[in-house]
Amino acid sequence: MKCPHCGKEMKEGYLFTSKDGAFSFAEEVPGVFTNASKAPGFVKITPLKASHRVNMKAELCEACRVGVFRY
Repeated sequence: MKCPHCGKEMKEGYLFTSKDGAFSFAEEVPGVFTNASKAPGFVKITPLKASHRVNMKAELCEACRVGVFRY
C-alpha cells in the first residue's frame, strides 16, 4: 500500500495492545471511571480478549509516521 500523504510504500504488520487491551475510538478519551461506550462518537474497533493481545493488520509509513488499519 502507498502512503496517502507522501506516496512511499508502507510497511505491513500488526497493531497490537498490551494484554487484556482493546482498541476503541471516540471524539474524546473518557475518564477511568466512565463507561467508555458512552463517550461521544464511540466506535468499538476490537473486542476485549482476557489474557491475550488484541491485534489487527496495519500498514505504517515511517517517513510520515502515519498508520492505516481496517476494522
